[in-house]
Amino acid sequence: MKGRVVKGIGGFYFVRDDETGQVHMGKALGKFKRGKNILYVGDHVEYHLSDTGDSVITGVEKRINILSRPPVSNLDTLIVTFAAAEPEPSLITADKLCVGAEALGLEVIIAITKRDKVTAGRLQELVDIYKDIYPVFTVDGMTGEGVDEILEAIRGKSAAFAGQSGVGKSTMVNHLAGNGAAETGSISEKTGRGKHTTRHVEIFCLECDTFLYDTPGFTSLDAPELNEKNVRDFFPEFRRYDGMCRYLDCVHRNEPECAVKEGLERGEISQSRYGSYLQIMKEVSEWRR
Repeated sequence: MKGRVVKGIGGFYFVRDDETGQVHMGKALGKFKRGKNILYVGDHVEYHLSDTGDSVITGVEKRINILSRPPVSNLDTLIVTFAAAEPEPSLITADKLCVGAEALGLEVIIAITKRDKVTAGRLQELVDIYKDIYPVFTVDGMTGEGVDEILEAIRGKSAAFAGQSGVGKSTMVNHLAGNGAAETGSISEKTGRGKHTTRHVEIFCLECDTFLYDTPGFTSLDAPELNEKNVRDFFPEFRRYDGMCRYLDCVHRNEPECAVKEGLERGEISQSRYGSYLQIMKEVSEWRR
């Protein structure tokens, strides 16, 4: 029998059968509990049912990808999420997630929540930063407006929301998967930050071939292959200038006749995104020391 691990808690794994959609709780063979040979939520597995009706996982299919924080596998799309206000948007956090997703080969979608908290002009400013780079959706978490467009964008895929706590990720999961699917939280009046509410990874099946990962603390992605030379490759808006800089190895910082910096001066590249690029380059350089 074949299925997918949709949740793991305390050594127990919940497997959703590919044919029936029924979820079985059970264990895995001992070989999946040692060293690096561990199971991830999202794994496509082979299993059988014991005499008691519990599942016993016996094999794991080849994974498309693995994310270590949170520990999930076989993700297609990352929905990078930030609020228009309450909390104030951390665009550097959003851009780091975009870079990490690009480095891992994930599709990126931008979701801007709490659109009702700002003026139309401010909302448009935020949309304009990303509209020519990624699909952008604005959402009103209270009413659910905009969520259907996100569902259409992830149909047939495995997707996860990622971003600061308090931006409404769990609220959107509830709109998509049904009220009560994910616990929601509030904003701390003292810090202006959100409180983490999701405590474990769980996958909700929205349709027969559409899966939504609900994950705790998804604010960064490990991308160990990042270095000062390749960060530029994970900013899609830079690609239109490939081969146009004076130097082929231009990293778009201090080099003369840099096509990217010229595009920045003409307003073709967002100042916010370029600022994030410089910050990420600086951090990558410090990591490598």
